[in-house]
Amino acid sequence: MWVLKIRVRERWNIYSGRTSRFKVKIYFYSQNNYVEKDRIYFVASGIIEGDQEAKRKFLLDLKKDKKIKYIEWNDDFFLCTYSEPKTSKRGKAVSVAYNPRLIFLKPVIIDEDGWEEWEVASTRREDLQAFIKPAKVLPNIESKIFYLKRQKISNIMIYAMLPKLTERQRKAVILAIKNGYYGYPRKVTLERLARAMKISTSTYQFHLAKAESKIMPFLAKRY
Repeated sequence: MWVLKIRVRERWNIYSGRTSRFKVKIYFYSQNNYVEKDRIYFVASGIIEGDQEAKRKFLLDLKKDKKIKYIEWNDDFFLCTYSEPKTSKRGKAVSVAYNPRLIFLKPVIIDEDGWEEWEVASTRREDLQAFIKPAKVLPNIESKIFYLKRQKISNIMIYAMLPKLTERQRKAVILAIKNGYYGYPRKVTLERLARAMKISTSTYQFHLAKAESKIMPFLAKRY
């Protein structure tokens, strides 16, 4: 199998422009597209990560966008349909991105600076070369290719399979990871992490332990 890992930044993108403005991250799937009355409609879903108030502002601002035709959310998960005029150039780009021979190995990660990270596979190298081409020729797009190589696939990440954490559990484990709690030697103590969350050490330890009890069995199933 041929595998491509690429980062792109499209400053006009309705999602990436907002992730950089509100400093949130999205784990994103573009589910499908269809054409109706000379417009292309895109159906997508995502999980938002970040400060609670920032996530709320992101979703409310996205809802105001005139391209949005439908949006709903539940906690950090959202479903969305947006549309844009169908042009020959855009239609060609869509046919490349939605090539049925492509396998999306994980959700697209749209980070707090508006960068999208894609990992895509195909049995044919030319499918991935075609996938890269719009990022090189379309205006207002930055891109960086990490690799295009042949390798065996060991896993496909589907976010519906991930364990569901509460907001505090998620915040506790992300804080621990970012501050080196799981490194060796550890770079931070539980007491310091608790102060960062503005809760007691015992409460922080409780949320972290609950998160770990959900995540570890999920990870163990892979091995």
